[in-house]
Amino acid sequence: MEPWVVYTIGATLLYGVLNFLFKVAAERGHDTDGLVSGVGLAVAVMALATLPFTAPRPWAAFTGPVLGFAFFNGLFFALGSLTKYGALKRAPAAIVFTLNRLNTLGVVAIGFAFFGETPRPVQVLGIVAGLGVLAVVAVEQREHVQFSRHSAVGAGIALALGSALFTALSMTVGKLMAETSGNRIAYIAASYALVWLFTGTREAVRRRRSGRPRRRFSLEMAGFGVAIGALNYAGYFLVLQAFGSGPISLSQAIFSSSIVVPILLSRWVYGEKLTPLRWAALALAILSVVLIGAK
Repeated sequence: MEPWVVYTIGATLLYGVLNFLFKVAAERGHDTDGLVSGVGLAVAVMALATLPFTAPRPWAAFTGPVLGFAFFNGLFFALGSLTKYGALKRAPAAIVFTLNRLNTLGVVAIGFAFFGETPRPVQVLGIVAGLGVLAVVAVEQREHVQFSRHSAVGAGIALALGSALFTALSMTVGKLMAETSGNRIAYIAASYALVWLFTGTREAVRRRRSGRPRRRFSLEMAGFGVAIGALNYAGYFLVLQAFGSGPISLSQAIFSSSIVVPILLSRWVYGEKLTPLRWAALALAILSVVLIGAK
């Protein structure tokens, strides 16, 4: 199995657990800006702490190109996280995560159109299997979609689609950066420092306009921020490793299977059964990995 496949599988599992923790935090009623800001701060601190081990002169790693890529990645990640978290407060997890993973279609198309990627026939079947995961989950959740006329669920669907767009843009920026010689740890540190600044500023402006007092420190929300941040840091580093050594279209097809993890965990934690269609989604996810990783 090629290294980029191993990196992608690792990132898929980490992001699957990460998204489940976002769901749990949303169910616990934690503030959107506060949580995303905490995640950004946690990742930035972790990246800065490990940067000296990857660069003899850490501050010299923050070059112009690295900061430029970091600005756009930080912006798109913050917008994608805010819209996804907002969607989870309004719509079922299966709907949100399925729609959010539609970013796979955009990223795969970008890989074909702009990066000149030409997968082998067996890998094309793997892409189809990966996208089939989305189709199966969508069919399985069709009874929930029937309630989309309700304002809350409809807003959740719209936010989930917006999150898919922002995530696709963030992944594309990551692919462009991974193909440069820039320091990836510095890029991650700058990206998530910007996420922290963006969400913190947004929260301060909203608080001033509404006249609300400063939010009290929540140890639980801080714990969510650190846990999600740690998974995000490790997962995104693996994503960059995969993008730097393999095709973005194939990596993203495998990565689309990450939706299975939070959906299954959400079903298990909240007492819902594993249906035949969910088993089919699992089977397609595994088949996608096997076909794409085949030599």
